[in-house]
Parts: sequence; structure tokens; C-alpha cells
Amino acid sequence: MSALLRAAIAERFETERIDATAEKVDATIVYEGAHYRATLAMRPHAAIAVALPSTDGFVLELQWADRHANAGGPRAPSFDDSFLIETNDLALATIWLDGTSRAALLASRYMSQTQAQRATALLLRDGQWRHEIAHDQVRAERRDAETSPERMGDMLLATLLIASRPVRWATRLQPIAKALAAEVAPRVEIGGKPMLRARRAAVDVSVSVARRLGPGDPGRLRTIVSAHRTGSGGETLSLIQDDLPRAAWPPPNPPGGLALTIDPRAGELLEIARPAACTVRPHDVDIAFDGALLDRDRLGSAIELAAHWAHEDYSAGPYR
Repeated sequence: MSALLRAAIAERFETERIDATAEKVDATIVYEGAHYRATLAMRPHAAIAVALPSTDGFVLELQWADRHANAGGPRAPSFDDSFLIETNDLALATIWLDGTSRAALLASRYMSQTQAQRATALLLRDGQWRHEIAHDQVRAERRDAETSPERMGDMLLATLLIASRPVRWATRLQPIAKALAAEVAPRVEIGGKPMLRARRAAVDVSVSVARRLGPGDPGRLRTIVSAHRTGSGGETLSLIQDDLPRAAWPPPNPPGGLALTIDPRAGELLEIARPAACTVRPHDVDIAFDGALLDRDRLGSAIELAAHWAHEDYSAGPYR
């Protein structure tokens, strides 16, 4: 069965590597210019897993709310044709389930069945599959075996479309990066490599998206503008918006240090950026926004502000 699955995947997708054993198929798939490592098994229960670079503890679970498909007993008819969604980050789940992801999930629900008496194919609903993002993977699985390699290909395509959401996110950042004279990553990593890099004079500034302040933190989506301080006198500063939930507060600076003065240039940039929190430590600067920030002006001001605080001799005119 794995040999048939391997042939079906190789025919339908561009593969850089594909291997089959008696139990599973491992493949490196090239999809829309990006590489994805995928593992597929048809029995004893069908499962597809596509690796992601970094999700910083993000969990998203999706299953069809059919009355009989996913639970032991029937549910009310009002729940038919809807998804049950569980997540530990509603903001990130909303971003991840963009139009492309939702369309892929809806399309994957239906499978065709030929009819001997007519040429028209019959579309059947298949609510047995559940989908999950967890442990830096996108998974699709069902409780029993899958007998059709072609159906496995359908579910792999849906999984790839969900897994490629960070690539689409990075594509949306390209106009902002161009306006800010910044470099954009090929895909957005949550809690991983920076999605934007900008250089202001002698200062390198990075923009990242993260969820957790530490391994034990439940997480809250944040955009973080960071820079290493090169001309520091050891001054520190902590600013936190009044309405920012305690769970999203950054760790406090150690007491007893010199306080950094907010000069007129910094005040001007703070007014435009309106960050949720600013932390200036002796050796680095972090400017954080609650959620995912796509506002060019606010992001540009934060980059200028990080560079301003990172180097005492840094000066610049209005940001791009």
C-alpha cells in the first residue's frame, strides 16, 4: 500500500526526495517555492504530518462537527456543517485560518465517487478527518485506515495549504519591508527567526513574532522589535501600557540601574508607534506590540526608536 501511495504522491506533487517503507512514506515536497517535510501513513489509522519551522507552542485543533462523524453519539442538527475549533491563541488562530486555509479545509471535506450508470461524479462528504497544528507540525488524521492513495493526496494538499500560511504571511509583509528599507524572511516563524531585518546607520534591528515569554508561559501573540545596544551607558527603561494584561508584561529590569531619559526624539517616535511595552536593558532593546502588527507607520517608528535607543550617537530624519 505504501508503494501505491508513494507513486500517487510523486505523480501529483513536486518532490525533492521520497521514500517508502511498509508502514509510511517520507517525502520532501516543493510547494510554491518552499520545501516541506511530510510523513504519510494509510494504516492502521491514516495520518499526514507536515513539519513547520517554529510555532512557539501554538496549538490549533479542528474537527468537523457532524452529528455522527467525530463523537460516539449524535448531536443536534444545528451543529452540522460547522467546525469545532480549540486553540491556545485565538489571535494567531484567526490569522492562520485565512481564506486559503479555510477554502482548503472545505474542499478537503468532499470526495468524488464514480457511478456506473452515469458519467457524472457524485460528491460525498467525508467528516472523519481532523486537523491539528501542534509541536511544530500540521497534522491530518482519522481514526481508521484510508484505502485510497488519491484521497491521501487530497488531504496532503489541504495540509500543505495550511502549512504554507507563514509563507503567505511573509508575502503580505513585502510591501511594508520595501517601504521601510528592510529585508523580509521567506516565511514567518513564531518564536523563531526574525521576519524583518533593517539597518539604521550602524544598528541592526530585527522584527519578530513570538508568543511566549518563557517555556512555562501559556503565551500571547506579540510583535517584537529588537536591537543590540552598541553605545550603552547602562541605562534601563521599562514602559507598559495601562491596559496590557499582566500575562503579556515583559520581565522587569533589575532594580538599582540608571534610568534612561525619554528625549524629544524618542517621545515623538513613541507617540507614533504606540507600543504595548518597551524594555531597554544594558545590552539590548525590545519594543513589543500586542498581536501581529502590519501598520507600516507604527512599525517604522518602532524600528527607528529601537535604533535610537541602541546607539547613543544615532540620529536620523523622519523614517521611511
